[in-house]
Amino acid sequence: MGRSKKRSRTSASRLNPLANPNSGGISKKDANLIERKLQPLIKNLNSVVPNERSMALSSATVLCEDAHMRKLLLKEKLIPTVTTKLLSDENTEIVVEAYGLLRNLCLEEGYDVAVHLWRSDIWTSILSGFEKLSDSLRALAAQDASEDTKKTTPQSKESRRLLFDFAENLLSLVIALCNGADSILEEVLTTQKLAELFTVLVNLLEYGIEKLPISVFNTILDLIYDFSSESFEFIETVSSDPTLSEFVKVLPTLKKEDHKSFNELTYVLIQGIYLQFLDMDMTYEQANEIIHTTCNAINGIDLVELEKNLSSITQDEDIANTVDSEVAAKIKEYTKKRALAHMQLQSIEITIDLITAIIEIIAAKFEQEHKRKLPESLSETLVSFVPLVFNKLASSFPARVLIGWNNLLWLYMSIDVNFYELPNNQHTLLWNFIKKEEGSDSKDISLKVSLMSVVWAMLKAATLQSEPLAVINQLGLNNSMAFVETIINEYKTCNEIELQQKCIGVLSSLALVQNQVEINRFIGHFFMEILTSKESDPLLLVEVTNFIFEIYSDSAYDYDTEVFVKDSFLQTLKEKVVPNLKERFKFVDRNKSPELKERATETFNILGSFINYKESEAH
Repeated sequence: MGRSKKRSRTSASRLNPLANPNSGGISKKDANLIERKLQPLIKNLNSVVPNERSMALSSATVLCEDAHMRKLLLKEKLIPTVTTKLLSDENTEIVVEAYGLLRNLCLEEGYDVAVHLWRSDIWTSILSGFEKLSDSLRALAAQDASEDTKKTTPQSKESRRLLFDFAENLLSLVIALCNGADSILEEVLTTQKLAELFTVLVNLLEYGIEKLPISVFNTILDLIYDFSSESFEFIETVSSDPTLSEFVKVLPTLKKEDHKSFNELTYVLIQGIYLQFLDMDMTYEQANEIIHTTCNAINGIDLVELEKNLSSITQDEDIANTVDSEVAAKIKEYTKKRALAHMQLQSIEITIDLITAIIEIIAAKFEQEHKRKLPESLSETLVSFVPLVFNKLASSFPARVLIGWNNLLWLYMSIDVNFYELPNNQHTLLWNFIKKEEGSDSKDISLKVSLMSVVWAMLKAATLQSEPLAVINQLGLNNSMAFVETIINEYKTCNEIELQQKCIGVLSSLALVQNQVEINRFIGHFFMEILTSKESDPLLLVEVTNFIFEIYSDSAYDYDTEVFVKDSFLQTLKEKVVPNLKERFKFVDRNKSPELKERATETFNILGSFINYKESEAH
């Protein structure tokens, strides 16, 4: 309940970038590029000259930031070259950068690259890296304690930098692999691999928090936050480890004045870990505190500057216009700015996720505590502060903010906050934002689901008003057959059950609004079409059947006689829907889908009672 999902898993059904290069046509331009630039680069990665390997690896890392170049390099067997040649290179800097490249590829390509690496036994290389890292940390600790080595040389500074870059790249590769595929995460969390991972974490922490670069410290926090957001068992395992449990315990007490290097991401991750380990034990006061602490941490981030620093187009143009003698310095400057921007970007993303998770936990606690009134301070935060945060971040982080709004709107309905009476015409601001995002015609399925979720929540809230039709009018949806047809078309053309569920929810809310009988008729017939289809997913059959119960529960509704009675819905239910549901629900496996089986059985039983009830109404 309330687990904060830091990043969504990448679908296994996406285009496989590791597929046979001959499986699709390559343009003449790409063919020339491959022959002239990429194949020589891959050849240089295998060179016996260390400097050539190093330069080729640096070039590959830069080129892989471009999606198209990345695809071409992957088809030219970049990954096998890196894993078989460079991870065991005699040059330490090459090894460190090679792990960084694999990490970047995992983050960018997700499932396919992660699974390919995992099946190539990348963990053996990672484990070997862990052992080298632990040995080096022990040697470094001994060196630090030595009276004879107080003076640091440029060589020792460089070796420290490489060591901590190595630590960061190894740990962040593990995070990227686990974010790439649930199966990898499951294996890491449930096998000896977790103990191996804990060993290196403990070694880093025992070396000394204050001596770790902030990038390494943040990576440790990131790993603990990420895994704890996915697994209660991970939280329990951390809690039973003496070093890690004490570390997690003291995290919320760490102050900026004692740790000058802490940045926005540090504070946000600390609050994220704090939340994950509290979960349902979190008090309303702690919820309020975490929301404000995380938002304060990101308050100074300039979104315009952030976007500018992430834009490779602007930077490429600037570098192209720079004199040769200053290009290296300019690239270094932009690399630093981009690293800062990525850190700030992640800080904001996690902040939104934390607020979203907290809202979900509050909703669960509210029900658990028998709807005991929320403290005034938390209510004020939810009603006044959080909407302002969402409004500020919406255009830059639409999908995440919409998920947050969805949770917040359903919470409002639970705690009797009237969304349509919030100050500053908040409902108008949100509705206009939704229309703007829908107009962008995004192909991002997660954004589509988020948009439809919020539309459903807004319409559901409208049905709870004293005059629902007035609110529907404000939204421009009164008797809007075009809107209904758009939603139905979305349902029919998408293959994502989650999006179809949201579409059904939107339609059901509209169908509940009286004084638009033809809208109800159109939606009612569409629902009957779903219920009589042998192709409809059992989960959708359950959802639609329950919406039928809700929509046609009272003969006093103005559409009941006009639609349910006159269009013979009762007869359709008895003669077509009941046999179809009986047949479809029969094939729901109780072992594989116990919850769905239970819901299907319950829904089917209620359907019989509903039919009897509507028959009695007719008499």
